[in-house]
Amino acid sequence: MARFTIHDRVRWSDCDPLGIIHYSTYLRLFEIAEHEMFRACGLPYETLRKAGGVWLPRKALQCEFHSPAQMDELVEIEAWFSRVGETSLTMRFEVYRESDRAHRASGTLTVVCVHKDTMAKYPIPRDVREHIEQFVERE
Repeated sequence: MARFTIHDRVRWSDCDPLGIIHYSTYLRLFEIAEHEMFRACGLPYETLRKAGGVWLPRKALQCEFHSPAQMDELVEIEAWFSRVGETSLTMRFEVYRESDRAHRASGTLTVVCVHKDTMAKYPIPRDVREHIEQFVERE
């Protein structure tokens, strides 16, 4: 299994007055990695939503903070699918300072496949499973 990796920078608006990253910024970083990982799989969210009719609202989110990032710090976000269920996907995220791999945060996000109109869950389509295969963790 390969991990998807993306880089971003801690911005002024991401920090508290002391220049330390605000905890909510990690959610932004997770979301960037999530969207770009789906794009790298050939499934940008607009394709999933409009052409495929696949809606993936959030079900659960967990984040653990290891060390604070600083303003203007370049970070590396690793993402992968840690669990592919019948109707849900769980993604894992690890955030590191790029220069020395200081561990900044870890997180998981679970999304559920639902019908747009009813919000009733349904099985993840086979083609979606095939597209994401490269970033699925094996047990």
